[in-house]
Amino acid sequence: MNSTASASGKGRSPLSMLRFAVISIAVLALVVWMILPPMETLRFQKYNLESTRALTLPLISLPDVGPRPVLAFSADGQSAAFISTRAAEDDEGQQTQITVIDVPSGTAKAGPLVISNSRTPPSLEFSRDGNFLAAAGATEVRVWDLRDSREVTTITLPDVRLQSRRYVAVSPDGSRVATSVQEPDQDPGIWVFECETGLPLIEMERTAGTANDDRFVFHPSENQLIGPADSDGDQSHLCVWDIGSGKIVHEVIGHEDCQTLAYTFSRNHDRVAVAMYHGSREYYPYVTTVFDSASWTPVTKIDNGNYVFWMALHPDGTHLSLVDGSGEAALWSADSGIRLQNFQLGLPSATAFDPDGGLLLVRNADDQPDTASIVTLRVTDGATE
Repeated sequence: MNSTASASGKGRSPLSMLRFAVISIAVLALVVWMILPPMETLRFQKYNLESTRALTLPLISLPDVGPRPVLAFSADGQSAAFISTRAAEDDEGQQTQITVIDVPSGTAKAGPLVISNSRTPPSLEFSRDGNFLAAAGATEVRVWDLRDSREVTTITLPDVRLQSRRYVAVSPDGSRVATSVQEPDQDPGIWVFECETGLPLIEMERTAGTANDDRFVFHPSENQLIGPADSDGDQSHLCVWDIGSGKIVHEVIGHEDCQTLAYTFSRNHDRVAVAMYHGSREYYPYVTTVFDSASWTPVTKIDNGNYVFWMALHPDGTHLSLVDGSGEAALWSADSGIRLQNFQLGLPSATAFDPDGGLLLVRNADDQPDTASIVTLRVTDGATE
């Protein structure tokens, strides 16, 4: 009997040893994975500081996310528009103005463009080609042709005290402008106006009850608008409208409440990244999703730790720059969702990529909210992106 038991024990030993080896290898692999960065991070060539360009005018900041200046980049990162103040001509108070600069040279290319003072910080948006600029305040939207600093239109809108901030979007060619509108005793909507006449062309249906808290954007190459819409359950969803009919042609996210915070397209428009807050999620509610813009199939998802208000896709669509409300700026892989690099450059805000892949970030200090600088970072030492 002892011999049989001994033989049986010996028969199980190789299996036990194999099981122990597999478990050991799995534990070792897990430890290595947790300690060492992913291979993509190891291969990634870091961005380094190349230059800093100060913006010296007193800047208007965003009080809801901290002392961040109101600044927008054009899609190619070659132009920047920022809001500042100057003494009014009648020496009574301050006048709000927009200055547009050529980023590489730092020289002014348009402006100062005067806008009316607003109880909420105006939002700024370039057309895709960079030739037009729109600004939306509490009671109006203005559009300029930056090639000759000509004011194309001023559209007066009802001031709804409940809205936090009015956002604006410009069509790729600058012929149309979209903004959130809520007439007295009416539901809110996203209206599209013709720029030259200022006349409304169409109203998007089923717009969210908190439309002014959600952003929207024109598709760069399709006659479409991308933004929030209400479901029957009063949840805000991400949808695509056909601008010609005003009808929703695609419901990108239709089963959970989401607030849209920022959008960015790749250079050839094949990818679009959307930063969202999912109100129906208990865990990881802050998500940035990169979509294939033709099929709206998710390419990757990034679980952020906070609201993302500024973002940009690398010209080739591989890297994604995100800046969130907590003051964290980071570069992510748009293919895998892996964080590639963090940036410690002061309090960051607006971001963009230039045509050569250089990364642009706006930074300012907590103790100097009315000044800022544009920082350019680039892969150096002959490295390729």
